Amino acid sequence: MADSLWMRLRDVSWDQYPCNPGTVKKVPKILENMASRKAPRAMKASHELWAALCSGSIAPAAEPCVPFLIEIIDISATGVKSEILDILLKCAQSAADDDAGQARQQRIIQAIQHEQFFLTKLMRSNDEMTAKKAEELINAIHPS
Repeated sequence: MADSLWMRLRDVSWDQYPCNPGTVKKVPKILENMASRKAPRAMKASHELWAALCSGSIAPAAEPCVPFLIEIIDISATGVKSEILDILLKCAQSAADDDAGQARQQRIIQAIQHEQFFLTKLMRSNDEMTAKKAEELINAIHPS
Protein backbone atom coordinates (compact mmCIF):
# COMPACT_ATOMS: atom_id res chain seq x y z
CA MET A 1 0.00 0.00 0.00
CA ALA A 2 1.36 3.41 -0.93
CA ASP A 3 2.28 5.73 1.91
CA SER A 4 0.10 8.76 2.29
CA LEU A 5 1.43 12.17 1.34
CA TRP A 6 2.03 13.30 4.93
CA MET A 7 4.04 10.15 5.68
CA ARG A 8 6.29 10.68 2.66
CA LEU A 9 6.66 14.38 3.50
CA ARG A 10 7.99 13.56 6.94
CA ASP A 11 10.63 11.28 5.41
CA VAL A 12 12.36 14.31 3.83
CA SER A 13 15.01 16.07 5.93
CA TRP A 14 13.54 19.50 5.24
CA ASP A 15 16.03 21.31 7.48
CA GLN A 16 18.74 20.39 4.94
CA TYR A 17 16.93 22.43 2.28
CA PRO A 18 16.81 26.13 3.08
CA CYS A 19 14.04 28.35 1.83
CA ASN A 20 12.98 31.88 2.61
CA PRO A 21 13.33 32.76 6.29
CA GLY A 22 10.61 31.52 8.60
CA THR A 23 9.17 28.91 6.25
CA VAL A 24 11.51 25.90 6.44
CA LYS A 25 9.55 23.97 9.03
CA LYS A 26 6.30 24.89 7.29
CA VAL A 27 7.06 23.50 3.81
CA PRO A 28 5.67 19.99 4.50
CA LYS A 29 2.48 21.47 5.97
CA ILE A 30 2.17 23.88 3.03
CA LEU A 31 2.41 20.93 0.62
CA GLU A 32 -0.22 19.04 2.62
CA ASN A 33 -2.52 22.05 2.46
CA MET A 34 -1.98 22.33 -1.29
CA ALA A 35 -3.36 18.79 -1.59
CA SER A 36 -6.50 19.79 0.30
CA ARG A 37 -9.89 19.35 -1.34
CA LYS A 38 -10.80 22.73 0.10
CA ALA A 39 -9.93 25.10 -2.73
CA PRO A 40 -9.33 28.21 -0.57
CA ARG A 41 -6.90 26.30 1.67
CA ALA A 42 -5.07 24.85 -1.33
CA MET A 43 -4.88 28.23 -3.08
CA LYS A 44 -3.55 29.95 0.05
CA ALA A 45 -0.94 27.21 0.43
CA SER A 46 0.16 27.61 -3.19
CA HIS A 47 0.83 31.31 -2.56
CA GLU A 48 2.75 30.44 0.61
CA LEU A 49 4.87 27.91 -1.26
CA TRP A 50 5.62 30.46 -3.98
CA ALA A 51 6.88 32.84 -1.28
CA ALA A 52 8.93 30.08 0.37
CA LEU A 53 10.58 28.86 -2.83
CA CYS A 54 10.46 31.53 -5.51
CA SER A 55 10.84 34.95 -3.88
CA GLY A 56 14.18 36.15 -5.15
CA SER A 57 16.35 33.23 -6.20
CA ILE A 58 15.04 29.66 -6.16
CA ALA A 59 15.41 28.18 -2.69
CA PRO A 60 17.11 24.79 -2.28
CA ALA A 61 13.85 23.46 -0.79
CA ALA A 62 12.40 23.55 -4.31
CA GLU A 63 14.30 20.41 -5.23
CA PRO A 64 12.53 17.97 -2.88
CA CYS A 65 9.21 19.75 -3.54
CA VAL A 66 9.08 18.96 -7.28
CA PRO A 67 7.89 15.33 -7.04
CA PHE A 68 5.25 16.31 -4.50
CA LEU A 69 4.08 19.19 -6.69
CA ILE A 70 3.69 16.86 -9.67
CA GLU A 71 1.65 14.50 -7.52
CA ILE A 72 -0.49 17.29 -6.11
CA ILE A 73 -1.16 18.93 -9.48
CA ASP A 74 -2.91 15.75 -10.61
CA ILE A 75 -5.58 16.09 -7.88
CA SER A 76 -5.84 19.88 -7.79
CA ALA A 77 -8.52 22.29 -8.84
CA THR A 78 -7.80 24.39 -11.92
CA GLY A 79 -6.60 27.48 -10.04
CA VAL A 80 -4.17 25.47 -7.93
CA LYS A 81 -2.90 23.64 -11.04
CA SER A 82 -2.09 27.03 -12.52
CA GLU A 83 -0.22 28.11 -9.39
CA ILE A 84 1.79 24.87 -9.29
CA LEU A 85 2.72 25.30 -12.94
CA ASP A 86 3.86 28.86 -12.10
CA ILE A 87 6.12 27.51 -9.34
CA LEU A 88 7.57 24.79 -11.58
CA LEU A 89 8.10 27.27 -14.42
CA LYS A 90 9.91 29.72 -12.13
CA CYS A 91 12.13 26.89 -10.85
CA ALA A 92 12.97 25.83 -14.40
CA GLN A 93 13.65 29.33 -15.74
CA SER A 94 15.46 31.13 -12.93
CA ALA A 95 19.19 31.57 -13.38
CA ALA A 96 21.29 30.22 -10.53
CA ASP A 97 24.00 32.39 -8.98
CA ASP A 98 26.63 29.74 -8.25
CA ASP A 99 27.73 26.22 -9.19
CA ALA A 100 25.66 24.60 -6.43
CA GLY A 101 22.59 26.53 -7.56
CA GLN A 102 23.18 25.57 -11.19
CA ALA A 103 23.54 21.89 -10.26
CA ARG A 104 20.36 22.07 -8.16
CA GLN A 105 18.48 23.75 -11.00
CA GLN A 106 19.62 21.01 -13.38
CA ARG A 107 18.31 18.35 -10.98
CA ILE A 108 15.00 20.22 -10.73
CA ILE A 109 14.74 20.38 -14.52
CA GLN A 110 15.53 16.66 -14.78
CA ALA A 111 12.81 15.88 -12.21
CA ILE A 112 10.33 17.93 -14.23
CA GLN A 113 11.47 16.27 -17.47
CA HIS A 114 10.83 12.90 -15.83
CA GLU A 115 7.16 13.92 -15.64
CA GLN A 116 6.97 15.24 -19.19
CA PHE A 117 4.29 12.72 -20.25
CA PHE A 118 1.95 14.00 -17.54
CA LEU A 119 2.73 17.63 -18.34
CA THR A 120 2.06 17.02 -22.02
CA LYS A 121 -1.42 15.80 -21.07
CA LEU A 122 -1.96 19.09 -19.22
CA MET A 123 -1.27 20.93 -22.47
CA ARG A 124 -4.58 19.50 -23.69
CA SER A 125 -6.49 20.80 -20.66
CA ASN A 126 -9.89 22.38 -21.23
CA ASP A 127 -8.64 25.31 -19.15
CA GLU A 128 -6.76 27.59 -21.53
CA MET A 129 -4.47 29.01 -18.81
CA THR A 130 -3.45 25.54 -17.58
CA ALA A 131 -2.75 24.39 -21.14
CA LYS A 132 -0.71 27.52 -21.88
CA LYS A 133 1.37 27.25 -18.70
CA ALA A 134 1.99 23.53 -19.26
CA GLU A 135 3.24 24.34 -22.76
CA GLU A 136 5.51 27.09 -21.39
CA LEU A 137 6.92 24.64 -18.85
CA ILE A 138 7.58 21.98 -21.51
CA ASN A 139 9.35 24.61 -23.63
CA ALA A 140 11.40 25.76 -20.62
CA ILE A 141 12.70 22.29 -19.84
CA HIS A 142 13.49 21.64 -23.50
CA PRO A 143 15.01 24.86 -24.83
CA SER A 144 15.40 25.02 -28.62
